[in-house]
Order: sequence, then C-alpha cells, then structure tokens
Amino acid sequence: MVQTRFSKAVSAAFTGHRSCQYSMRDCIKARLRDSISKAYEHGIRNFISGFAIGFDMLAAEVVVSMKAEHPDITLTAAIPFNGQSMRYSLSDKFRYERLMNQADEVIVLSESYYTRCYLERDEFMVDHSNLLIAYYDGREKGGTYYTVKKATNQGIRVVNLF
Repeated sequence: MVQTRFSKAVSAAFTGHRSCQYSMRDCIKARLRDSISKAYEHGIRNFISGFAIGFDMLAAEVVVSMKAEHPDITLTAAIPFNGQSMRYSLSDKFRYERLMNQADEVIVLSESYYTRCYLERDEFMVDHSNLLIAYYDGREKGGTYYTVKKATNQGIRVVNLF
C-alpha cells in the first residue's frame, strides 16, 4: 500500500466531473474556496487532488491560490499512472505541469495505465481522507459517483458543491 506523508485526520480529497460549465467556473471556484476555508478551520491542512481535467485541476488551483494566506496548507497530487496528461490538450498539459510543480507531494500509483487505475486512484484518495469535497450532479455512474459512494459507505463526510 502506498503511504502519504500526511495524516488522514488532516486530509481532504476532491472528486468531481471532468466537464464543468465554463459559465459556472467562477461560482465553482468561490464554492471551493469557501469549502476549503471551512475545512481549514476544522483542522484540515492537506488537500488531495487526482489532477484530472475539470473539477480536480480547478480544486488544485484554488488550494495553490490559498497558500499565501495559509502557508501550512498543502496539496497532494494522487496520479493514477505515469503519463496521465498525455491526451490532455496543450493548455491543460501546461496547467497540469504547473500544478505538479506546485504540489507538496506527488504520489504516482502505477507506472502505466491499466483498466482500474482511475478507480484505484479514487480509492486511494478516500482511504487517505477525512473529508470529501465533491462536485457531483447525482448521476449513478462514473468515477465521481463511485468515489462519493465509497466515501459515504466509509462514513466520510461529503460536501457536495454542485
């Protein structure tokens, strides 16, 4: 099992859909900022993102933007496999690399892609978190559904920003 240098008790993870309406971006960022601030007030210092396109990278960017006011806040990148960003657009590759360089810890769970690698990344994030901050529209399929369900089944509090 992969270990992180951060305790589950002080960690929160993000899960959300890959597509977020561009017109909602500022609203989602404001909700993220508010949720991260509330989590911080309750002792959460480490935030885990899977660095997928959409909500994951947006959440990571908000965490990085909050480091100036909270120097002890940390970002952990939970990367499902080496080369995750290979199929990203050029602009998303740049965002990904910039965020990877700003992460306090990078955990790569597999050297290469395999069928369950995204689900195992989601399981890793839930298993290492005390809180899940989600952007979940209620669809009963996909990685976000799976992650929210797993967290709920483990008694982990889920804050849904949708």
